[in-house]
Amino acid sequence: MASSAEPKPGRSKFPPLYWLVVVFEFFERGSYYGVMSVLSVYLTDVLRFPKQDVGLIKGTIQPLLYFLPIVSGALADRFGYRRALLVAFGLLGTGYFLTSQATQYATVFLSLVVMGIGAGTFKPVISGTIARCTDETNSTLGFGIFYWSINLGAFVSPLLLVPYLKNNVGWDWVLIAAALGTGAMLLPTLILYREPPAAKRSEGDEAEAERPQLLQTLAQAFEIVYSPVVLLDALARRSRPGALLVAATVAALLCWGGVDFRRGSEATVALSERVFALESAELLVRVERNLAAPAPFALDADSTAPRLTLTLHDPDRIEPHLGAIRERLRRARPALAIGVEELGRYAAQAAQRRTLVLVVDRGLPEPFRLDRPEPRRHLVRVASASAYGAHRAEVLDAVRAQPELGGLSARKLDELVAEASAPPFVVLFAGLLLGSSLVVLRLAPAFRRASAGGRTAIALASWLAVQGLLWSLHLAAGLSLFATILSAVIGSTVLSLYAIDLRQTERFKDHLRFVVMIFVYSGFWVLYFQMFDSVLWYVQAYVDASSLNRAVGGALAAAGLGGGWRFDVEHVTVINAGTIILLQIAVSTLVRKTRALPTMVVGIGLATAGMAILAISSAIWVFIAGIVIFSVGEMTAHPKFISYVGQTAPKSRVAMYMGYLFLYGVIGSSIGSVLGAKLYVRYVDELNQPRTLWLIFTGVGVATVLGLLIYDRLVGRRPLAAQAELAR
Repeated sequence: MASSAEPKPGRSKFPPLYWLVVVFEFFERGSYYGVMSVLSVYLTDVLRFPKQDVGLIKGTIQPLLYFLPIVSGALADRFGYRRALLVAFGLLGTGYFLTSQATQYATVFLSLVVMGIGAGTFKPVISGTIARCTDETNSTLGFGIFYWSINLGAFVSPLLLVPYLKNNVGWDWVLIAAALGTGAMLLPTLILYREPPAAKRSEGDEAEAERPQLLQTLAQAFEIVYSPVVLLDALARRSRPGALLVAATVAALLCWGGVDFRRGSEATVALSERVFALESAELLVRVERNLAAPAPFALDADSTAPRLTLTLHDPDRIEPHLGAIRERLRRARPALAIGVEELGRYAAQAAQRRTLVLVVDRGLPEPFRLDRPEPRRHLVRVASASAYGAHRAEVLDAVRAQPELGGLSARKLDELVAEASAPPFVVLFAGLLLGSSLVVLRLAPAFRRASAGGRTAIALASWLAVQGLLWSLHLAAGLSLFATILSAVIGSTVLSLYAIDLRQTERFKDHLRFVVMIFVYSGFWVLYFQMFDSVLWYVQAYVDASSLNRAVGGALAAAGLGGGWRFDVEHVTVINAGTIILLQIAVSTLVRKTRALPTMVVGIGLATAGMAILAISSAIWVFIAGIVIFSVGEMTAHPKFISYVGQTAPKSRVAMYMGYLFLYGVIGSSIGSVLGAKLYVRYVDELNQPRTLWLIFTGVGVATVLGLLIYDRLVGRRPLAAQAELAR
């Protein structure tokens, strides 16, 4: 990738089309973040779906949002941005509305998939439009305003509109409002939107000299992601050492993945429940932190046993509610009201959560084994899922004999065994995909020389071979149906290598530089996605917001607005979005003439400093300072990154490059979510060392900064092959 050209004196004006798509972005993001702020609670508390089923929905929508732009961006370049926008808004409005009306799991799932397809179609078109409506003199400011509009939607909708609708009208009206907000954008798209300025094509730009066929367009959508494989194949063809290197790489991935595949994995659960025996009856006390719950506690009958279940949603502040709990228990079962004072002590103990790790150990000589390697860590080993099934009652008895594990349900243990039994497939799949791609590349010359019938036969045989391998693994090793279908769809993309022009190696070098930059930049998003997981858990467990509550409550009381305000976890997102709303335009104006990669380094450095500040203290004011500094770094780095990609991408393929741009979200969210959860359980739940957690993430930020500096030094200042050709 190339660095941006030197800015010209003065700044170009933004055309009306630019402001129109900024409005589109505000309504689309406001609808999306408004729904996402309550969707999980709506699905579990209102529609009564199990949490693991809700997790499957979220796990399907997320890949759609970030992977689909790869295809939709290429299709938008082929068929036009206006058509793509009409499809996107139509799917968004339809998906949100159908979700608001659906109550069955399958219907809700499919409705949200429709919404996800619409969102994935929308993303690259808007970014591509802004890239075509701006130039080197105003791109940084243009994408800064664009990013400001995203955060304005993310700030206003969850803070103002969503609480009013769900509390005064109904939860389903949050979804209906999102349907109206996105569906209404069809009208201005039809009346006002025009195709953005077309790219000026050079003689050397072969991409759009003739409009490609649909299959060719779909194949080109995967040209970037397969660029490393194309270059590896070229290396292998040029020299014997290159061939040996490629063969060794494939063999290493297959062997490594095969070992992990046979070994199995582990599953972890944080223990926050315990059985209390009070007089002659039983009371199950469960801690489920949920500060957004309508009440600090809930008392329900347990359908699986003759006992009551008391759920503490706010265990850190349970003392003021002991009287109300005692009265509720007295009315339900008088014997349980005795000893309720123990709840305060129990809530304090529950704050120091213990963990249960279940490991599938296929080398275990006995069916199962219980260990306690650390005071707050319980380890259950099972030889296999079938061994667990044969000895399930014994395992349950052994687990429940432990005092801290007495409240663990049989269903939860079954879920842990199922999760740990699913073989890790990622590395093995990567090796299989790489090997299949290299085989297809070797068959590509024969494919091009063959007749139409011969090409069909080669493509069909290749597809059947890939699918047969994946489905045989599904049957032999018990991969989930969802994982197998997803793998089969991704595996089918290797056929695109038959339709890609492989002769211009320099073009694939440009693609590889782009992929490397996205991978390095994704380190920042590993930090960012902690805002939705580990940071929120940390706020619940460690941050004392009493001084902030008193300050804000006093100010509100003085203004006659009431003084009952309290800092909750959702305000973390509000701090982030609010900081960006206040400062984004100023920051974008300040850095509009600076080089992209150095500016991104400064921004990620600031975000890293904000993460490091969290390690200093758990005081609320220190926490807020860390989040604010992180947000300043975010608003410095990310709009510049989007601008950089928009200005350096091949102009005839802007939307396709903008589609790939969202891969940072795939890498950042997948690695960040898994890494954050594991590190939090280890260093916070088990070792009570939150400072270590934040220092580790600070190290991730430092590594990202160093990676970008190396990229800028070795790769970032080189011109694109197409630009170099023009210069000659």
